[in-house]
Amino acid sequence: MVRDDGHMATAINHGNNRRIKSAGFTLVEMMVVIAISGLLAAIMLPALSTAKEKSRRAICKSNLHQLLLVLNECAYQNEDYLPSCADDKGYYHSIVVSDVVFTNLVEMSGGNSNILYCPNIVFGANSTAVKQYITNIGYVIGYSYLAATVTGSPKAPDVTVQPMKMPTMATSTTELLADANFWTPISGNTGYFPSRMKVAPHTAAGAAMARSSSFTVGLPGNSSASIGEVGGNVGFADGHVDWKTLPQMQTNTASSLQDAYGTW
Repeated sequence: MVRDDGHMATAINHGNNRRIKSAGFTLVEMMVVIAISGLLAAIMLPALSTAKEKSRRAICKSNLHQLLLVLNECAYQNEDYLPSCADDKGYYHSIVVSDVVFTNLVEMSGGNSNILYCPNIVFGANSTAVKQYITNIGYVIGYSYLAATVTGSPKAPDVTVQPMKMPTMATSTTELLADANFWTPISGNTGYFPSRMKVAPHTAAGAAMARSSSFTVGLPGNSSASIGEVGGNVGFADGHVDWKTLPQMQTNTASSLQDAYGTW
C-alpha cells in the first residue's frame, strides 16, 4: 500500500497474539511456580536437617575418640589416674571441669579445644545464658565427663571427689565420656546452672534450642528427653564409641550435689 506522501506503508500483522503473550509469566503462572517451590522446600528441608544431624553425630564420635586417646595418655603419665572430674570448688558436675584440667586436656590435644565440644553445643549471648567459663567454678564443656568417684555425704561440704584410675581391660566397658544430655530439676538451682535447664544436643534434627542457646531454659518438661533427646554417643575406657538410642540409656546422677541428671 502507498501512502499519500509516496512512501510504502508497513503493515503489521497481529494475527498471532498468543506468541507475544507467552513471552513472560502471567500472575497465575508465577503463583503456581512459587507454590511448587514452597512445596519442594517443605519436602527437602527435613531431609537436609536429618543429613546435617547425622554428619554432626559423626563429628561427635570422632571428638570422643580423640578425647579417649588424650585421657589414656593423661593416665599413662599420672600412674594410671585419670584427670580429676572435680571443678574449681571441688564438686562434680559432669559437664564442668576445673581450669587446670581444661588447660591440660587442650594442651595434650595439640591445642585443639574443639574436641571438647559437640558441634551442636551453642552458648547463648544474652546476660543470663550459660557461659563457657564460669568464674571460680571452671569450664563448661560440650560432653559429660564421667570419671567420677564421689564419697561421703551428698550434701556439701562433706562431698569428696576422688581421683579415678583408668579402668583395666577387665572393666573396659566403663563409660568415660558421653554426649551432654543433661538437666537440672526445678529445685536444683545452686548457682551453677539455672533451674530447669535442659541440654539435648541430638534430637532428630539437631540440638534443642531456646534463646539461641542449647542450654535451654523455659522449655516444657523435666528432662532432656522432654525436649526431644533421641540418644547420644558414649565413649568407653577401651577406646570405642557407640551411639546409644534413648531406650538403651539410663538416667544417672550427674552431680556430686545431686542437683543435676544425665543419660548415658
